Amino acid sequence: MSDDKEHMDTNNNKNKKGGTKRNFIMICFAYTCATTSLNAVVNLQSSLNTDKDVGLNSVAIMHGASVLTCIFLTTSIGHIFGYKWSIVGGQFGVMVYVASNMYSKQWLMYSTAVICGSLRACMSVALNSYVTALANDESENNDDAEIKTRKYFGIYFTAFQSAQIWGNLISYLVLRNTPKSTNTNPTQCGANYLTSEHQIQDDNSLISQTTIYILYSIFSGIIFVSIVLTIIILVQRRDNKKENDSQGLLRKSLNYTLSTWKTALKLNHLLLIPLGFWTLSGEAFFMGAFTNSFITCTIGVQYVGMYE
Repeated sequence: MSDDKEHMDTNNNKNKKGGTKRNFIMICFAYTCATTSLNAVVNLQSSLNTDKDVGLNSVAIMHGASVLTCIFLTTSIGHIFGYKWSIVGGQFGVMVYVASNMYSKQWLMYSTAVICGSLRACMSVALNSYVTALANDESENNDDAEIKTRKYFGIYFTAFQSAQIWGNLISYLVLRNTPKSTNTNPTQCGANYLTSEHQIQDDNSLISQTTIYILYSIFSGIIFVSIVLTIIILVQRRDNKKENDSQGLLRKSLNYTLSTWKTALKLNHLLLIPLGFWTLSGEAFFMGAFTNSFITCTIGVQYVGMYE
């Protein structure tokens, strides 16, 4: 009997580890697909959707919605829907925003940016929580848990960073046959670029609507495939302690929100704000100014993906 029990425990551990690896691979794949499409679209906003700066404004709205959601809603949504459906919701929000670029009007882009930003924040929290839970599943003690967590997050963020490569490569392959504007004056590009005085022909007018549809359909299709696979493969996970009543859930969410603010106001965390601001300012420069004034203006929008 003891041998049979030991054999059953061994099989259960193998199945658990197999399930952990399968879910982890699915997590990495889902996040890579979502960020592949979203990052590539964001990189093109200052070059394609230039009418009334609808592209850059939508990105700002998206990040603003993410900030507010992280503060007030991520805990509640995570408890209600669990990690799996929070991830699926975030993927859906990204897909809606990407698809809205086919018809880049202010009312549509701004509304989908709010949806994307809100759901993406919940997805990010759920993904990180899921990765931590998977690392703990494979750990035998606290020391091992720390090592496993570092390993899992190292692989996870490697997959995330690779998304920039795949997304920009797709952009280049689709847009590579776009003709370069003949009205470009190189002296008005780069550091001398001024939107109000720029006389370059809008590159968006040189790109056929069919090409626009193909580009954003590919990005939307990538996310759609990841949504389907996530629903089929990924196992639902929740926090260990789940409130059964709405009042308990609301109370716990409020406590988490207050705790977040108290933690954020500590001196050590306040000193990190300039570092984060400086890092993200560099990303904003590349996304908003560099791509348009240094790349699109000089050599064409088709090369944005090759230099980002």
